[in-house]
Amino acid sequence: MEKFEATNMQLVKKCRLGDRKAQFLLFRQYSKAMYNIAMRFLNNKMDAEDILQESFVTAFLKLPELKNDNHFGSWLKKIVINNCLNALRKKQHFFKDLKMDLVSDESEDNGNLKSRTDPAVLHQAIKELPVGGRTILTLYALEEYKHREIAEILNVSESTSRTQYKRALGILQKKLKN
Repeated sequence: MEKFEATNMQLVKKCRLGDRKAQFLLFRQYSKAMYNIAMRFLNNKMDAEDILQESFVTAFLKLPELKNDNHFGSWLKKIVINNCLNALRKKQHFFKDLKMDLVSDESEDNGNLKSRTDPAVLHQAIKELPVGGRTILTLYALEEYKHREIAEILNVSESTSRTQYKRALGILQKKLKN
């Protein structure tokens, strides 16, 4: 069996030339992480698989637009996130305001959610959040977008992003305590 060792940059260059093997290798390298991102947003295996496939097709078709081959991963991640957000909008699931009585606005944000609890428990608790709150929490806490960026992406105000994040975080903390 031929050993095919190439950097991402080399694989991307080969993909630009239509090399299917390079496309497969990039897919294999990034598919699990991109699928996990899609699952965090969509909370549905079939939808996440559809978004994953759609995102890779888009990436390979729009590869000429990628300015720096070293940034393929972050570029692909943006495609996946945008496709997830578009799928949520199409289903008209987007922003149902989180109930005010479920959590106070004084929810403590100790920073990094990823290091505070068992990842499987955290993932399950996030899946149970309302779609709008889950989306903002995922973008801010897990994908490390700034509230300004989230506001632009979701076409909401920056204060709405902050408020929804705090409410989602409060609900999440309450779920994790139980």
